[in-house]
Amino acid sequence: MKTQTNTTEQLELPFEADDAAAGSAPKTEVDGEAADEPAPVAMASGTDNDLDALRIENEQLKTQIRFTRAHRQITGELERTGARSPELLFEAVKGDLQFGDDGEVVNAAALVERVRTLYPEQFGRFTAVSSIDGAAGQSAQPRLTREALSKMKTEEIAALDWADVRRVLANA
Repeated sequence: MKTQTNTTEQLELPFEADDAAAGSAPKTEVDGEAADEPAPVAMASGTDNDLDALRIENEQLKTQIRFTRAHRQITGELERTGARSPELLFEAVKGDLQFGDDGEVVNAAALVERVRTLYPEQFGRFTAVSSIDGAAGQSAQPRLTREALSKMKTEEIAALDWADVRRVLANA
């Protein structure tokens, strides 16, 4: 038994606001009888090239979403393990990501462990130095003054740094 579908009216364009403004919905005929369902709307400019381009774009977007989720997952695990620069470490392993059927990374734990063994210096906590000079020049030795020099013996003065002695004598 062969079923034919004929459209009795023009197809609606997908950008029309509502059926009342554009007229009634097109009716279809099945074996000579009018059907209650409207005919499927065909795209006015839908060519095979357009559909292929949309499929390619759809796959690219799915891949981008998958990599974004993987980035979030891997960098989160790296931060929890104490990585100093998780973004840099993710860049080191992003080529080795393996995804399951559901789009999730299946080898995340193995990648994090591999990075920990390859780059152990990238893990651990460190304390930041409070100043750029790291307290250079702040020694516990007393400052040399003219008064201190006048009270010293010549042997004690000879043991001093001569640059400091000249500086003190020049400031007098």
